[in-house]
Amino acid sequence: MEVSDSETETVGRRAATYAASATLISGALAAPAVVAPAYSRAVGTLLVVLAVGVALRAAVGTALAFRPADALGPTEETDPSSPDEWPTVSVVVTAYDEADTLSATVEACRRLDYPADRLDVLLCYERASTDGTARIAERVAADNSRFRAIERDAPPGGKAPAANVGLRHATGDVIAFVDAGQRPESGALRRAVAWFRGDDDAWCVKGRCWGTNAGDSPVARHAAVERHLAERGEFVARELADGFTLFTGGLAFFRREAFAALGAFDETVLLEDVEFASRIHARGKRVRVDPGVVSAETNPATVGSWWSRRKRWARGGMQVARRYLGSFARNADLPARLRADAVATFGGLLALPVALLALPAVLVGLADGGPASYVPAERAVLLAAGAAALLSPVGVFVRDALDGRPHSFGEYAAVPTLPVYFAVEAAVVVAAFLDEFVLRRPSVYVPSDRPGAETDQHAEANQSSAEADRSAEGDD
Repeated sequence: MEVSDSETETVGRRAATYAASATLISGALAAPAVVAPAYSRAVGTLLVVLAVGVALRAAVGTALAFRPADALGPTEETDPSSPDEWPTVSVVVTAYDEADTLSATVEACRRLDYPADRLDVLLCYERASTDGTARIAERVAADNSRFRAIERDAPPGGKAPAANVGLRHATGDVIAFVDAGQRPESGALRRAVAWFRGDDDAWCVKGRCWGTNAGDSPVARHAAVERHLAERGEFVARELADGFTLFTGGLAFFRREAFAALGAFDETVLLEDVEFASRIHARGKRVRVDPGVVSAETNPATVGSWWSRRKRWARGGMQVARRYLGSFARNADLPARLRADAVATFGGLLALPVALLALPAVLVGLADGGPASYVPAERAVLLAAGAAALLSPVGVFVRDALDGRPHSFGEYAAVPTLPVYFAVEAAVVVAAFLDEFVLRRPSVYVPSDRPGAETDQHAEANQSSAEADRSAEGDD
């Protein structure tokens, strides 16, 4: 898979291609509405159902987030008294042109609360890096025997090839993968590993990524709110409801046997994490989600960086959905609830862009003065769904505050403008759909930039100081 710092076409040419393609498809989808009002209302019904479904999932996720904390993590019985009872762990850190954030990630790995003789950290960097990433990795490995520097001597191919190189060198019973832009909290590893001691079917534990740069720009602020809504609401709801859990980038922990049974990460898709989660579920094993396993991260602060990352996520999700939708629907060996959730997830990923492109068909129907759909009281239903969706992030923020993780005023203030944010994200989804199914463009992995490293390091220093203070208070 090609890796590029930017897409090959100019912004203007790319936008013109998307606009022309979307116009042609929307025109074709809207044409039947001119002579068949029932068609227009059927399309409108699909859009209402999708909107209500998304809002309900957000509301249910927020409600489930208020479950007691002991329902969201391993039990105390899984924490052994003797350090040598803990499994060995290899932490694989993948890095490509990430000199600005790698040092902070290394420092976070140094602070992990885990028996030192049972932990090693592999700094897997791309030889093609041009910003000093290699120098940092080699220096750290020379200074600390717990760290090993591993060079990937090949053209950059995205995260999956780098992770697979690290996987080949990992010796731990548990293998953790950490992006170079992530800084796991000191207790994250111990808490994640405890899941494997208490649940033989758990092959993966997914943590939560907490954005530290919400104040950098409106883009970073809204991206942080979206991340919180997904990872403290939606993903936790899937866990508590025994649904189709998944892990997405950043920070994840695996039993070694998962790779022995399923092989390495797929290097041909843009979302190798969701693809691997699908293989885990298809095997009858589990991906556990624990919001108490936390890692700090920096969200994109510019529109270009945000667009590249979201489009990669959207297109990668469609690639996985196309591959697994049918197999999950047919797999009678899986629990019915998990199958239904997987089908809803993958079906929604494929249906949403088509429904968005068909929106002009609804407008044609509305021009005749009739209802937009077959849903009774459609406007009231949509208003209620919209209100529920806007209240969901506030509920997540309140839950976090009760857990001692308050959010900034700026994040609360971003909630009313989330509809605008998600409308722009809808355009990203359509662009990803056009790339994958219409324009048939090659998959290009565009790494997101990670501005605000100084802000993150300052936040990490504050976190380290606060942890030291709490430790001192405990000693007293």
